[in-house]
Amino acid sequence: MLFRSFTRRANGIARDLESDVGIGPPIDDPDSTSPDEASSRAKNYTAIWDTGATGSVVSQRVIDECGLVPIGMANVRQADGRVIPSPVYRASILLTNRVLLPVVHVVRGQPGECDVLIGMEVIGSGDFAVSSDNGKTVFSFRCPSAGPIDFVKQDQTAKTAQKVGRNSRCPCGSGLKYKRCCGRKA
Repeated sequence: MLFRSFTRRANGIARDLESDVGIGPPIDDPDSTSPDEASSRAKNYTAIWDTGATGSVVSQRVIDECGLVPIGMANVRQADGRVIPSPVYRASILLTNRVLLPVVHVVRGQPGECDVLIGMEVIGSGDFAVSSDNGKTVFSFRCPSAGPIDFVKQDQTAKTAQKVGRNSRCPCGSGLKYKRCCGRKA
């Protein structure tokens, strides 16, 4: 399986998680369309990633520039709690490092200071992580998912590794001695 990923770093604590994104018409046959072909059809925008948004949102500018055609209507809950009807469009989304989502339903809205808001239907298609180290934000996305990210399990494994004797069986389950497995020095 081919994983595609990207990472963005901020020099401080980021208020918004931003990335470049290409928006284009939907790609109904993704097996015959390469990310390079999709890139040539897409228009480039800045997107904000929002885990509080169920779906992705595009501005009227994106709809006009990309020639998106409405396929229906949806009731969209706004941040202030209001529910308003909004047209739904099919689009392709090309993320940084050639992560291609060939058909995504987006709604028209006002995503704020940018033209695209990436919602949970995209975020949930892969692995998404945000961390802060030494006052700097790191945001990373990988698609498709390579498996669950579980910090509790990682912490428990690290604690166990600290307590394991070199000649004990490795806690990873390999059946090898710790010194010949996870305890091996690089």
